[in-house]
Amino acid sequence: MSCIKRVDRSAYVAMAPEAPFIAAGTMAGAVDLSFSSSSNLEIFELDFNSEDHEMKLLGQCSSSERFTRLAWGSYGSGSEESPYGCIAGGLVDGNIGLWNPLTLIRSESNESAHVRYLSKHKGPVRALEFNVISPNQLASGDDDDGTVCIWDLADTSEPSHVLKGTGSYTQGEISSVSWNREFKHVLASTSYNGTTVIWDVNNKKVITGFKNSESSDRFKGLISCSVLQWDPDNCNQIMIASDEDSSPSVKLLDIRYPQSPVRTFSGHHRGVIAMEWCPSDSLYLLTCARDNRTICWNTKTGQIVAELPTTNNSNFDVHWSPKIPGVVSASSADGNISIYNLEGCSRNGSGENNLIDAAPLTAPKWWKRPVSASFGFGGKLVSSNSKLPEASVVFLHSLATEQSLVNRITKFETEIENGEKTSLMSLCKKKSEETESEEEKETWSLLKIMLEEDGNAKTKLRTHLGFSLPCEDQKDQEHHATYSSENVEEEISDPLFDDAIERSLIVGDYKEAVAHCLSANKMADALVIAHVGGSTLWESTLDKYLKMSNAPYMKVVSAMVNNDLMSLVHTRPAKLWKETLALICTFAEGDEWTSLCDALASHLLSSGFTLAATLCYICAGNVDKTVDIWLRGLEKDNAGKSYSERVQDLMEKTVVLALATENKRFSGSLYKLFESYAEILASQGLLATAIKFLKLLEPGDFSSELSILRERFSQSVYQEPTQTQPNLLISPYNQAQPALQPSFTPAPVTNAQPSKTTLVSLNPPPHQQRSMDFHSSTRYTNATYNPPPALYLNSKIHQTVVQQVELMVPAQRVAVQPPPAPVAPPPTVQTADTSNVPAHQKPIVATLTRLFKETSDTLGPAKKRDIEGISKKVGSLFAKLNNEDISKHAAEKLSLLCQALDKQDFNAALQIQTHMASTEWDECNFWLLPLKQMIKGRQNVR
Repeated sequence: MSCIKRVDRSAYVAMAPEAPFIAAGTMAGAVDLSFSSSSNLEIFELDFNSEDHEMKLLGQCSSSERFTRLAWGSYGSGSEESPYGCIAGGLVDGNIGLWNPLTLIRSESNESAHVRYLSKHKGPVRALEFNVISPNQLASGDDDDGTVCIWDLADTSEPSHVLKGTGSYTQGEISSVSWNREFKHVLASTSYNGTTVIWDVNNKKVITGFKNSESSDRFKGLISCSVLQWDPDNCNQIMIASDEDSSPSVKLLDIRYPQSPVRTFSGHHRGVIAMEWCPSDSLYLLTCARDNRTICWNTKTGQIVAELPTTNNSNFDVHWSPKIPGVVSASSADGNISIYNLEGCSRNGSGENNLIDAAPLTAPKWWKRPVSASFGFGGKLVSSNSKLPEASVVFLHSLATEQSLVNRITKFETEIENGEKTSLMSLCKKKSEETESEEEKETWSLLKIMLEEDGNAKTKLRTHLGFSLPCEDQKDQEHHATYSSENVEEEISDPLFDDAIERSLIVGDYKEAVAHCLSANKMADALVIAHVGGSTLWESTLDKYLKMSNAPYMKVVSAMVNNDLMSLVHTRPAKLWKETLALICTFAEGDEWTSLCDALASHLLSSGFTLAATLCYICAGNVDKTVDIWLRGLEKDNAGKSYSERVQDLMEKTVVLALATENKRFSGSLYKLFESYAEILASQGLLATAIKFLKLLEPGDFSSELSILRERFSQSVYQEPTQTQPNLLISPYNQAQPALQPSFTPAPVTNAQPSKTTLVSLNPPPHQQRSMDFHSSTRYTNATYNPPPALYLNSKIHQTVVQQVELMVPAQRVAVQPPPAPVAPPPTVQTADTSNVPAHQKPIVATLTRLFKETSDTLGPAKKRDIEGISKKVGSLFAKLNNEDISKHAAEKLSLLCQALDKQDFNAALQIQTHMASTEWDECNFWLLPLKQMIKGRQNVR
């Protein structure tokens, strides 16, 4: 692969700890094409947004001598005077130059950027390193008499410590120094005579030392050591390498047993010149040697992970970027400084990503998830963040993804809580007024009528359909207007007809008289005479009359006379459904009403009158048929509403209809609807609400899926964790270790806005596990992964320069951003703000504060951890009261509980707490358990 950035310089390099900068100091002994003897210190910008292959020069200054080593420390970092830290350069004449990168970048004059010289060494300074733990300390070693100096950058007039070995610890030319990553006073130095010494800097004493005596020829003596570095994870292990071509291996040694290397890295064929451990993941080590190879090693297995492209000459200085994982710099004797991304580097150095028959590779740490999250049943979200100080902590959130829907569900639950018809009728009226859909208005209006008392429901329904009885005054006026004697016309008589009728009546032949009247089309006369002639004659005459009448209303009369409303339902036109339904209201009773409404609804549905059919099914109390029609429109988008909102619309109508008809036995499809609705409630964390709605169904008719779902709801809501068996989350990587007691702290702010957060400590803090004899057996995970054709160590940076600038941005460009603000400590009983608590809730704070004090006095100092835990949980309750973030029902019950405590009635207080655990658990579980613990403790003391 080609380098992603470069600049033509023969120079030692140092990478900025916190900024995207790189410093370059002219290498001693380098000769350029112009045979210049000048020496410069330059700063370049690592700008991966730029398409330019060449690094941009930000500033430079001249130096009195050329460089033999360069280091960039964080001393002064973040201050206004030196926000980028400090650059130190070891020079050929034995001096150490110090520069402020900020003044070097901004200065117009080269000389103004120079800070000062440190003078003590007599020979070239080839060993130079800042203390990572104490950035003000700088260690240096010369190339003359084996002297190591420790400089305090706060006072550089003289070295704070001068170290020089004697006897068997005598060192010659110092080639490398390295500070221990765990103990800031421990320093290692090595020399070209093969002697390595571990120093106690504070006491200027040797802790231990060893000689590099490994050789195929025992008469050759010691082997020189060119570079060494401490293991970042194990304070007892150190990596050393030799620049002798006869012994090019790199060895990991335990300083207590240096004769037997922990691991040997074999791959170079000539002496190793430079080496650096990866700051982002200690699994990786970078080395360069005179064989022109620059290799990235797996320090756990000793295998070659990747290799930079070979050049005509060897690299003499290599560095990892402190903030951009997978990015390295390599200074070549060819006169180039190249920046590489190990993402596409070959494992074998051939320039191709050939991983056939290669051992499984371990993912680098910067590829591992810094955060993780997993959704759980009941609207729960579990998350973790390895970047927080408490890396072994998980957060448990109660998550509502559709807060507007949750508010609507909660409001609906409150409105139907008592199941009273008055409140349900108010709900229907309000729904009818709020909706803009005429269909919804009609539905909610009819549901309201269905909730009327039996004596009024049909009358109000008939009025709603547009058919009402006229008042008495109006009926009297119509009667007089119709039957006034002035309006009666005198009928013209026929003497022959009258004589025939009289003869028949005289002899009592009523049948003949009726026949004469029918033949003369005198229907009224026939009916009167038939009424006198007996029931048989009356019925036959009435039947003939009804058949002979052509008036439409007479069909209605015929149906009423024959008590055959069902035929009327099937024969009347569908468009007259309101009149038909009104007739049924007037004349149908009991079960006949239900069957007639069902029949009318079926007739209307087959005729395409869907809304009318739905209303008739509602009148019949047929919940199954009604909901079947509603379900057909569920999948259709209604005014841009989401699926959950449409289900909520449907369930509101269904529940009200079920309550109005007192029907709990439904069809399978309706059970599926309740199951879907319960799952929606669970996804928003409303488990108790889901159980309430499922109680509307007959348990015996539950499907297996619905039974399992209901059981899960019950267990999630009512199961209280005990102190002997805490409900903790156990890490799969630490199952053998007992979990600590849970600690409760607010989670960092997230978009989810969790209403409930629980942190559970899984492992003790790392600093409690460290010791001088600590062996890390779990530094690297054993899990392996199948990589793509190349080892992608940083997928955000391209191997080569391409046109798409946005793809060149490193993943860790945020290095220059300020660190995140620390998480605020959780409120406690003593620290919680209660200034905004409503006046009627102030007694709650006073009572619980007194109860907590009594509990603290009872438990005593021996239970300090328990007291702190209770204080945090009660403090969270005070915070909710202060923010008015507690429901009305919970606040009222809590007020009653505190009143019982004020009266010393602990049994009543416990009963209220138990009731709240079953009804308000989802909202109040965080502080209900410590409340119960305090009440019982106070009860036992009494």
